[in-house]
Amino acid sequence: MRVFILAIFFGSLCIPWVSADIDAGFVRNLSNASLAVPTTGSAQLGTKESMTEYQGWLDECAYRLTDYSNIILGLFGFNAMDWGQEIPVASPDTTISTTQTTATPTPTPAIPESSRLTTIAHITGGSGSGATDVIVNSSYWELWYSVDPLVTGGQDSHSATGSNSAIFPAFSIQITDKKTGRLVDTIEPPGGLDITLWQKSGDPRPWTKKYYSGNREYVFTISGRYITSYTIEARIPKGSP
Repeated sequence: MRVFILAIFFGSLCIPWVSADIDAGFVRNLSNASLAVPTTGSAQLGTKESMTEYQGWLDECAYRLTDYSNIILGLFGFNAMDWGQEIPVASPDTTISTTQTTATPTPTPAIPESSRLTTIAHITGGSGSGATDVIVNSSYWELWYSVDPLVTGGQDSHSATGSNSAIFPAFSIQITDKKTGRLVDTIEPPGGLDITLWQKSGDPRPWTKKYYSGNREYVFTISGRYITSYTIEARIPKGSP
């Protein structure tokens, strides 16, 4: 215990001498520091060259102040500062929000009966593609069809309203002469499957197409995309053989 007290006593006598020596050196270095503001020389004040000179001067001042601060921190047992250290920056939020689009069907109006026509073929289906043979025993016949598209607020690229959507309903019928392989017609709903347009101008379904040559067998190649159902009927005049 007596040894510890003696160590404290002699240590207290040495501190003023060491502090005075360090303070003298610190003040001497500080007084000898050359931090004069640089002149612009031939560069005009405000130009890029003059700003570069001032930037270098400011950097030198910062490094000098850091050195002197580290001397003081060392006296008190603290770690020295590093002028080149970077301030940690929080990483940006890279979370991407996604919105799921839900499609809803629209009711397909039934194809009405006709007092002057007889249905010889009735075809139904949905999204996808397929082919069906149809024999037409008449020189005149009509094609009636209706489609039920999926709807999310916009329609396909052929839409008359030009609206956009994640879902683009489409429907087509290719009619081919089965014997010769000749393409007779390609049918698509006029104006596209645009529910928005239909709500303003009226539902155009069902659509009809008239043909003045028949008495042959056809192949109906049907393709539907983003639709829930379709109905196709081939009709000839009543009383036809």
